[in-house]
Amino acid sequence: MKKTMKMLMIITMMVILAVSLTGCGNTNEKDSLEGLAVYTVDEDMTGYTKCTDVEGIEFYYPSNYTVQKSGANTAYMDPEIVGANLNVVSADFPSAYTFESYVDASIAGIKAQMKISGDINKEYINLNGRKAVKLDYTATQSGYTMKCTQVLVVKEKKAYALTIVSLEKDAEALKPKLDKMVKSFK
Repeated sequence: MKKTMKMLMIITMMVILAVSLTGCGNTNEKDSLEGLAVYTVDEDMTGYTKCTDVEGIEFYYPSNYTVQKSGANTAYMDPEIVGANLNVVSADFPSAYTFESYVDASIAGIKAQMKISGDINKEYINLNGRKAVKLDYTATQSGYTMKCTQVLVVKEKKAYALTIVSLEKDAEALKPKLDKMVKSFK
């Protein structure tokens, strides 16, 4: 069990590295939200803890999650679903690319780092009044098949990536928590 958790944490860090090292750039924070699916924070966050560790954003995670620090990275681990975890990274958003080209470059980085089963589902969303993208995909790495969800958003010239990973077999059990965490990201 510890080996599985350690391996999933390493794999999660690889995914984050692929996104955070992607060159990114210019975006208009007021890009049209028209026609995008609306994701808003739930009013009742009972049983969830507000995370403000990452400057410039906040999100909620289940209060029973354990916090694991590794250097500058922090992972929030689900004690009930072995290997399920989430983390957030941020990077400056220089002016070389649009938000859409950043997303495309991030997808290319993910594909270069991991073996992806099928397509990466890309959905632009209205996340608490801000244009964001939600990426869903299944990846295989070191013999593990994982379900991954990433939310990418730009806020005040910083790019943020919220990454939630679980073993594929546990994805349905994690879905209610995942949805609540994603909606709380602002």
